[in-house]
Order: sequence, then structure tokens, then C-alpha cells
Amino acid sequence: MVRERNKLANGSVKAVLFDFDMTLMDTSYAITECTNLLAGRYGLRRVTRGEMLKVIGLPIADSWVAIWGRFEEEWLEHYRASFRDVEQSGFKEFPGTRRVPSRLREAGVRTGVVSNRRFAASALEQSGIAALFDVVVGLEDVTNPKPHPEPILTALERLGAEPGDAAYVGDTDIDMRTSVAAGVTGIGVTTGNFGADGLLSAGASRTCESLDEIPPIVLAAE
Repeated sequence: MVRERNKLANGSVKAVLFDFDMTLMDTSYAITECTNLLAGRYGLRRVTRGEMLKVIGLPIADSWVAIWGRFEEEWLEHYRASFRDVEQSGFKEFPGTRRVPSRLREAGVRTGVVSNRRFAASALEQSGIAALFDVVVGLEDVTNPKPHPEPILTALERLGAEPGDAAYVGDTDIDMRTSVAAGVTGIGVTTGNFGADGLLSAGASRTCESLDEIPPIVLAAE
């Protein structure tokens, strides 16, 4: 069900960008499992999926500070070396993850992924969906992570699109705050830890319950 606050801008929508974690892929179970493997290695407190849902979307160092109160570079090095492949092999597609970008591209709309995940392109490749997107911007591509507008603006520059011609689809308040800062239309999906009201409060112009609701919203604005 679509909930709406503001109309999409008139004119052709040239680009639609997507968040990755909990927007295109349910990464929550895999991240929780691997975070607890790390916790066992370093004697840290185990975490629940509910706790992880609250911090997915933050850069990984910030998420660990949020759940454990501190961050050690050694943890990150061990996580990447020992658990990254395990994590990525556990991702699950949401309904529409392949259909939606394919439909948009058929209509002449360029697509991209903008994530606070470092090496996001690798996650897309391992998930088998990289070919569906024209650009991928991860944490390694920018100086400032979301909610700073730099990641979205970097993607749009690479696509040759203007903010007024673009939409950003995400599941968190950070995603919607980023869309506002970048001057793009924010579309919130309630597949993560935020409901429609929370996404609208953070700046979403529209909210919906699944990715399959995105093409009618975007293409109707053309």
C-alpha cells in the first residue's frame, strides 16, 4: 500500500537509485549470524536480529559502536577476512529485487545502488544482481557516508542525471534524510526497521510495502 505526502516532481524521471541492505536484499539474518561469530571470537556480547535491524544502514564501525559501545580495527580486519563471504552468501532477495530494476531500465530509466556498505559492488556481484544496475556507489567511493548527500550526488554525476530527475529508494530514516539533503525524491519501503510514519517523518515523499510498487510510482511521473 502506497502512502504519500508530496507529489513526485513533474517531468521525466531519469534515474532511480536504491539502498542495498534491507531494501534490495534481506541481509539481517546473515549479518546477525556473522556479527555473533565475531562476538564469540572476541568475547563480546551476542546480539539479536532486532538489535541488528536498528543499526543496519550505518557504516559497520558505527554499528558496532552502537551495539557494543566501541570499535576496534582488528575486529573489522577479522570480520572481512573470516566472515565476509559467509555473510554475503546468506543474503536473501526481496520480492521484486530483479523485476523492478529490469522494468525501470526497459522504460529508459537508469538504475543504481548507493550504500553505506564498503565494497558494495562485491555484494551485488555475489548476489547475482550487479548487471541490473548502471552504477554502484559504496563507502569506498566517497569521503562522507549517508546521510551526507555525497553518495547520492556521486551516483547521479556518474549517471549524468540531475537530482530533480531522480528518486532514491531506501528503508531507513538515514536513507530518507540523505534523499532530502541531495534534493532527490525519497521513496521509503517498509522492509526494514521503519514503518511508513517513520519514513515520512524522515523526509520520504512516498512509502510503500514492496519494491514492486516502485515502477508505477516512478513511471507515472514521466
